[in-house]
Amino acid sequence: MLRPRAASNKAIRQALRDLALHGLVASDGNTKARHKTWRLEGAAGLDAAGQVLGMVRSEMGGTARGAGRSGAQHAMAVNETIAAFVLGGSAPGAAGGVGTVRSWSTETEFLLPGGKRKVRPDGVWQAPEIGVPVLMVEVDRSTMTPADVAAKFPRYRELFRTKVRDNDPALADREPADRTVHWWRRAYPGHTRPGYPPVALVVTDAGPVALANRQEAIGDLSAECWRGRWCREVRDDNEDGWREYDDAVPIVATTLELLAEHGPLGPVWWRFGRSGRYSLIEALENPNNRAAYDQRQAAREDEEHQAHQELMESLVCVDCGDVPEAESTYEYGLHGQWTRRPGGRCWTCHQDRNERLEREAEEQLEAARAANALLRPCWTCRGSIGGRAGSKLELREKAGPDRLECPQCVSDREVEELGPLVLPVPTKRELVAALVSAPDDPWWEDRVLHAKLYPVRDRRV
Repeated sequence: MLRPRAASNKAIRQALRDLALHGLVASDGNTKARHKTWRLEGAAGLDAAGQVLGMVRSEMGGTARGAGRSGAQHAMAVNETIAAFVLGGSAPGAAGGVGTVRSWSTETEFLLPGGKRKVRPDGVWQAPEIGVPVLMVEVDRSTMTPADVAAKFPRYRELFRTKVRDNDPALADREPADRTVHWWRRAYPGHTRPGYPPVALVVTDAGPVALANRQEAIGDLSAECWRGRWCREVRDDNEDGWREYDDAVPIVATTLELLAEHGPLGPVWWRFGRSGRYSLIEALENPNNRAAYDQRQAAREDEEHQAHQELMESLVCVDCGDVPEAESTYEYGLHGQWTRRPGGRCWTCHQDRNERLEREAEEQLEAARAANALLRPCWTCRGSIGGRAGSKLELREKAGPDRLECPQCVSDREVEELGPLVLPVPTKRELVAALVSAPDDPWWEDRVLHAKLYPVRDRRV
């Protein structure tokens, strides 16, 4: 970590032996490649390293005592993770690293409420310069079951829920319950995102497919911790909603191989609850939050407004060209509710047209009455051939030349099933008189015609 690109480790080995003589480091064993592993020895080693790094003891965490006895595989995976954060990706064009080894503490213990249980992340990273005040890092070598790994995250949430007394003088006059604050806000100030500090899961020591399945399994088993609380607005009249993350732990996951290749700022992080992989900063943005819902709702409202505008434009008045602006196509007039339809008219033009049609109909009726009054009367009732004025059956146009009865008498004949009206046959005397002068009978021509059409033998009695 300190000299990753050195051509030889001889100088490092000699320095470690010298530190061991002074009781500052110790060797527990060898790796599988038979490389000797070293660790800081007790409080003296931590204090000496703190002087070199310019860090206080409390910021450095603890030592992985005894890890080297089994080859220090987990400790080396943690070291490789930290190196990837500090050095950046190894691929061409990959993003660079962030911070230094001073940005890290390892094996840091956090007491849970009650003082008996602990949370001990593999690494604690502080990078306020990129907007990450603190990131808890868990390195998983695929030796534990997914359920055991997922069981760590509820303890993180329990830890982050812990509150302590706030010593801000501005809060001195408040009640004790109002003078508490989450301990992590005081220890790692600068958080701007809703929810608790994020936790990163780095998995390794398995194939790509197995690691991908492992991340999904851990995500499913720990959903209660990171999913957030579902909320929705009933007034918006839809089933959509958003999630509040005030009591959720943001969890991001990647593989050690991807992290070493692309660095922490590369698109290697999968945020539990989202699809795809992002850079660290993008992955920490809460998915499906209120802002995302507001954008979707605004898009829906814009779409509805556009559809309404198109509807309003389709309701342009065919007479005056008026385009309605009301949010409803319903208008109310003297005759109750009236609906404006495409190809129709506005209420004013609708009223004017109805009044005009009523006047025209009235004028037409009066003209029909006058014309029918001059025609021959009804054969049966001797009234106007157009019918009684004001009746429902009154003709609204001039009667035809072949009409013999008024509408009411025609209707009565149909009800009584009397058949069609057949006029009396002209007598011989009437026929002889017609040769001398035109008969004074308005039905004469029809009587003659009926005599031809309906012989006596075919007439009904």
